[in-house]
Amino acid sequence: MSLKAIAHISQVRGGSQARIMLADDGKKYVTKLMGNPQCTRVLANDYLACRLARMVGLSVPEPVIVLVDEDTIREQEITFTLAGRAVAARPGLQFGSALVSGEVVDWLPGTMLGRVRNLREFAGLLAFDKWTCNADGRQVVFHKEMRERKYNAKFIDFGYCFNAGEWSFPDAPLRGVYGLNDVYERIESWDDFAPWLSRIERFPARQLQGIADEIPCEWYGERAELQRLLDCLLERRSIVRQLIEDFRTSSRNPFPNWTMTTSPPATQSLISATC
Repeated sequence: MSLKAIAHISQVRGGSQARIMLADDGKKYVTKLMGNPQCTRVLANDYLACRLARMVGLSVPEPVIVLVDEDTIREQEITFTLAGRAVAARPGLQFGSALVSGEVVDWLPGTMLGRVRNLREFAGLLAFDKWTCNADGRQVVFHKEMRERKYNAKFIDFGYCFNAGEWSFPDAPLRGVYGLNDVYERIESWDDFAPWLSRIERFPARQLQGIADEIPCEWYGERAELQRLLDCLLERRSIVRQLIEDFRTSSRNPFPNWTMTTSPPATQSLISATC
């Protein structure tokens, strides 16, 4: 069952021109709307990827489906700026991500990363972004309560997973990684990718299908295209280690304290050209 937006609060930065909206459950959500300047498929991408990431144990805000009706769009003048002119958002079911609360910053210098409680999760997110071929840099916010000293990282904005609206997988070593090498410095071996990597490699087809069944069809178009995306994700489980290895041996040298000399376990058969 979807929530219903009852108030528009503000616009947030970013290419999708998302909005913070208050829903009828009393909570605020960062809401991406159909017809946005990036493409409507980013709503499907965000919902699918957020659900997957949470299921493999990563700190991702809760994804929801939010109804923003025509009256709300008209009365609260929810529009996008396209080619210098205002265009109304499309009413209907939209993607919502629970707003991260507390004291929130979108960047911390390397000297402060020791104050991030879940810094180890950057290894899990790297594996996830390689699996899903995130075509954007990894987006993160850090939050804490006012009198706390330590932050928690929350991983946000998965709209460019699956190569945004293309639903293709043009893998590259530096694609989908965080901009600051410091978050990867403590990674020393394949053990640091546990348990997230093993959960990705064993992710059940049945659960993947169940998440896909929740996605509104108006977000993506033909069901056959969504099914092909799911099939590709299942096939790609076997190459995530090699994609991480390609990043490890890149010119960026992200894991300076790596101690293992063995190669990643052999992958299964090559991924189909359609993926």
